[in-house]
Amino acid sequence: MVWRIHFSEDDLARIQVSPTMGPLTETVLAAALLRSPQQPRTLLSVWRGQVRVTPRMRPLTALLPPGCHGVDLPTLTGEKATIQQGLQALLDVPREHLLVEMEYTERWHRLSALAWAMAEADRRPALADATQAAYHELVQPFWPRIHACLHAEQATRRRTLAREGPGALLASLQGARIRWRPPVLEILMPGNVAMELGGRGLALVPSVFVGKDPSLHENPNYMDEMPRLVLPAADAGGARLWATRQGGSALAALFGRNRAAVLQSIADGCTTTELAGRVGISLAAASQHASVLRGAGLIITRRQGGAVLHVLTPLGAELLQAG
Repeated sequence: MVWRIHFSEDDLARIQVSPTMGPLTETVLAAALLRSPQQPRTLLSVWRGQVRVTPRMRPLTALLPPGCHGVDLPTLTGEKATIQQGLQALLDVPREHLLVEMEYTERWHRLSALAWAMAEADRRPALADATQAAYHELVQPFWPRIHACLHAEQATRRRTLAREGPGALLASLQGARIRWRPPVLEILMPGNVAMELGGRGLALVPSVFVGKDPSLHENPNYMDEMPRLVLPAADAGGARLWATRQGGSALAALFGRNRAAVLQSIADGCTTTELAGRVGISLAAASQHASVLRGAGLIITRRQGGAVLHVLTPLGAELLQAG
């Protein structure tokens, strides 16, 4: 069974690459992931060993029945940069819009009375409180690294889009479950779905917690809104992503030398070869500088074809701005 997303020339021209839908979306997906029997227990095992679902999260988990992503709260709240903005958006979702998504989920997965109660205005604060509790337990300790990981994914895809075009970008997504057969993107998933984008384009969004399968999101309340295809982030399984503390030895090595020029050169993303050319150093020296910056948590390195691409983490960007 296959999802088929049909692209026109206008759709290809409107493809967007987003870094993340924000911490609220990752929180909802993280809670759903923990409750899904379809997701292998080995997936994100280091993270799983550090977190747990608590009773305080029940108003949220009631909307996420096991076996699915649950009620599509991420689409209802949209892209929000902070958890506070996401929680406010959750409080502001119109009752009738939430009911539409709940009725869609109910077709395949029965929702409890507690879940249906969350649509009411007087119960919405309980849902926001549960979501905040889930964020603090499941996402907040790791959010700086998650954020950096997702921005690195965005930088890699944007580079492909800018240099090679939308067809090459969609072709770069190909794997065991995704095939690009112009003008159709096929995703091997349960059920048959045919989506005509109709000139709306498509936003590609990486996620750490979406699980092993992509997730397609369309807003039934605003049918002219651009759909989103949420894709598993390539680096989600890395153990470093789930470390809650960072040692000081790498930072000491960094501040023992002046690497401002190297950090500045990585500001818009570059390969090791490009870094060497920009700074006027050898490939070996560029690789060594990148290694120290990476160890200090200031850059993330991603493989792109036969090369590696270096991009700043939020910490690296803040340091550069402060300098």
